[in-house]
Amino acid sequence: MDSPRLRQRLKVGNQISCFIVGNYGTYRTQVTLKQRMKSSCSCPSDYYPCKHVDALLETYRINPRSFLDFDTLMKKLGAMEKPELLKRIREMVIASPPSLSALGVKGFESRSEENVDDDW
Repeated sequence: MDSPRLRQRLKVGNQISCFIVGNYGTYRTQVTLKQRMKSSCSCPSDYYPCKHVDALLETYRINPRSFLDFDTLMKKLGAMEKPELLKRIREMVIASPPSLSALGVKGFESRSEENVDDDW
């Protein structure tokens, strides 16, 4: 199984993650390789680990090259000249202002990170 429902496939060290477009929403799913029980998924399933964890692991087993290897990307970024790297950071911030929170800039947390009082 290598479903197109698994989006933004990422491998960082020994962890893999993706967004899975499910029948009732999109879920963030993460797994530590070779430790299926070290996993998480934002789906409402009562089962642990859920079927999304299994789908993520199976997809990685079948098609590991479909995952962005972040460690390889970091090596490429580390080899860049400073002006080029700063240009890329600028492009990231323009595309996703909440990424500024990773740089410690207050007030740019993503909606899920905010402590918003919706009881006006």
